[in-house]
Amino acid sequence: MRNIKTALAVFICVAVFAMMGPNFNPLFAAVAAVITMESNIEETVESGWNRILGTIIGGAAGMLGIFISNLIPFEFGFIAVIPLGVMGLIYLCNNLKKHGAITIACVMFISVMTTYSQDLGNYMLAGMRLLETAFGIIVAYLVNRFIKLPECDAEKQKDEKSLAAQENISNDSKKMRLSSLIAMILKP
Repeated sequence: MRNIKTALAVFICVAVFAMMGPNFNPLFAAVAAVITMESNIEETVESGWNRILGTIIGGAAGMLGIFISNLIPFEFGFIAVIPLGVMGLIYLCNNLKKHGAITIACVMFISVMTTYSQDLGNYMLAGMRLLETAFGIIVAYLVNRFIKLPECDAEKQKDEKSLAAQENISNDSKKMRLSSLIAMILKP
């Protein structure tokens, strides 16, 4: 089921960006949808919040990284900024206890730092990258929340039998404990 939902979320991202025109690239929205989609809605929500937080942190760090790179008088100053930025992002996310945000924060930071030239005019493009990623996260959440696919009957019956077997074991265990307790009380 996760397979189909992930494919649907990616399809929606690609279709929406295709309708917006050739100047829009669905790459980051589709990647975010794949990364965010989990097997149930609770995990998707948790993953989604981590991804949104990581996207914001990584995007802001990328903009800061562009600014710092422009202060370095060497043409390839951004090469030194990128690994230092990644280290800083990992440290920050760990201290915020947001381990699930580390990957997307680093991916966002690296993509902003390497995709766009290090001109001051690219802050708007970095902001667009943030919005593209957020769009993919939201699509993954909505697909996982509202799309319910029918379960396979054989798998459903197997799960029901397994649950019934567990209940029987639990009931037998309770009976055994009760009989042991009664035997201890009545023992001379």
